[in-house]
Amino acid sequence: MNLTPAQAKARADRILAALKPTVSQWSTAVLDQAVLHLADSGQPFGMNDIRLLVPGDDCRKAGVYFATLTGHDALHPNEPPLLRKVGEETSINPKARGKKVNVYVLTRAGRQFIQDRQAERIQQRRAAA
Repeated sequence: MNLTPAQAKARADRILAALKPTVSQWSTAVLDQAVLHLADSGQPFGMNDIRLLVPGDDCRKAGVYFATLTGHDALHPNEPPLLRKVGEETSINPKARGKKVNVYVLTRAGRQFIQDRQAERIQQRRAAA
């Protein structure tokens, strides 16, 4: 399927708009912390690492979370990417039956994006207090 850049952006907008509400602010905050922690190791990370680090329901939201971060790149093609895919590995989730999952590195822009989002949450809590 060959899409023009405008069509691709519109498609990405629709997909992300439909999926984003499924990830709560709490899950996003937990996953933001986990991604920053994993990125601090300097090693690539992915869903397997999240699965080992993040509890149950928040872990199940990680796929949409990663799609939102990588989808951000499609929505903002003139901005630097947030996550860069560097490979794949076999999922450790037994229900995945050997499915491949992506492995990423967090870019500087991605780190700044997450840190800005964390700062915004802190400001919102302070304003609400």
